[in-house]
Order: sequence, then structure tokens, then C-alpha cells
Amino acid sequence: MQNEKLSDGVARFTSALLAVMFYGGILCTALVPWLFRIGVPFYPSLEQYYWFNTVLFMLSGIGAVLIIRELRRMFRTVLDEDCFVRQNVTSLRRMGWLGLAIALITAVRLAVIFTPAAVIIILVFFIAALFSFVLSRVFDTAVRYKEENDLTI
Repeated sequence: MQNEKLSDGVARFTSALLAVMFYGGILCTALVPWLFRIGVPFYPSLEQYYWFNTVLFMLSGIGAVLIIRELRRMFRTVLDEDCFVRQNVTSLRRMGWLGLAIALITAVRLAVIFTPAAVIIILVFFIAALFSFVLSRVFDTAVRYKEENDLTI
């Protein structure tokens, strides 16, 4: 009983957190041009490369929002207690490709404006992409086993 309450609380918190991240990500991505204008006095390179940074950050933001959308889809299957489905294999693959895209977009930015934070972002999204691709293979195998068992029964 105690574990169910804890599990329900964690599920509600995770669901709410993903919703905040999704809608907050959309808002932040849409506000990038204005946020960069506000930041120009603090980061002069923003003015010099304003459009370059704006486009790349907005593309990265869109990629991040799409990753969160896939996570929300996957989380629904977890809540339904049916997480070994083809949809999750597809979501994991999409997240892998989106993670690689964000890493590449950041690498392009790194070629123009080098920052240590950009290197970390590239590594994080590259590793996350690899992790997503490996997990998609694991889920694919689990789905195949599940489908074979469903046919046997």
C-alpha cells in the first residue's frame, strides 16, 4: 500500500514535470529572439552573431521540445502498464536522432563561438542519443518477445 502511494506520487510529479518542461520549452524557444536582445548588454557576442545564434538556439529548442514530447508519449504507456509497445521503440529512435541533431547543431555553433558549455552540451546529447538507440534495440527485442508470447497464448 505504501509503495503504491509513493509510486502514484512519483508518477504524478513526473507527469507534471514533463508537462512544465514541454510547455516551458515551447515558450522559451519562442522567446529566444527577445531573450537574446535582452542579453546583448551582458554578452556582446550575441549582437555580433545575433541571427546565427537565434536560429541555432531555436532549432535546438525545437529538438528538445520534440524529445520531451516523445518522453511524454512513453510515460503514458508506463502509466497504462503497457510499455513494451512498438510506439516506444519508435519514440526512442526519434529521441536518438533528435539528440544527434542537437549535438550537431551545437557543434556548428562551436565552430563559430567556442564555449566550454557547448562542448558539454554536445557530449550530453551525443551520449543521450547513443543511449536512446541502445534502449530502442532493447525495447524492440522485448516487444518481439511479447508479441511471440501473445501469439502463443
